[in-house]
Amino acid sequence: MVDWSSPQEIALDSQIFERIIFVFLGITLWELFSTCGFEWSLLRGHRRFRWPLVFIFFLSRYCILLAFIGLIISISVTTQALYVFNSWAGNMTFLCSSTSLMLRTIALWERKLTVVIPLGILCAGLWTIGYRTMFIVRAAWSDSAGACVVISTDPSLLNVLYFYTMGFDFVILVYTFLALITKHTARTDLWKLLFHDGLVYFLVTFTANCIPAVSFFYEESQDARNSYLYA
Repeated sequence: MVDWSSPQEIALDSQIFERIIFVFLGITLWELFSTCGFEWSLLRGHRRFRWPLVFIFFLSRYCILLAFIGLIISISVTTQALYVFNSWAGNMTFLCSSTSLMLRTIALWERKLTVVIPLGILCAGLWTIGYRTMFIVRAAWSDSAGACVVISTDPSLLNVLYFYTMGFDFVILVYTFLALITKHTARTDLWKLLFHDGLVYFLVTFTANCIPAVSFFYEESQDARNSYLYA
């Protein structure tokens, strides 16, 4: 069994993590440049700036870029402020993405209160948990390491955030699907495109959240089992 806490394994995982960050930064930059026509059309007045959907869209769009830049900087620079910034940028990315998808779903249901109220309550819960997890990382200076190192975090709260996000996105997907099959105007190409985008987004976010959630849960279960066996 792999010893994930061994120095050799940590060094190897760090190298892999650094390469993955650069890969995703490249993908993000390619996506931003290939779709920058949307921003240009807004600046030229060819599209209307619809509040708050476009603002949330832009915030999500560029927060992910800031998150990857912050992660790359954190490879060589370690400070408490940088850890908080990375948490903020990363959390704002998926919070705004889920909220944007929720607003589109509400629009599909023509702002019916039976849809707006439950989704609004779930969204408020998501933002509350997401905001709380922005500030759970604590770092301090280590003389032996010669840098700031993480001294505490809250994996349980992160687990809650991952599972809550997966559940929230699934609820949005169900609402979008119901709108597609129950409303007679829902079978247009636009509505099908919205559902397709929602399905792709859900699958991507579900996979992204499932991996760390299961990992955290497995690690906590192993620690609890070891504590019970060797107590």
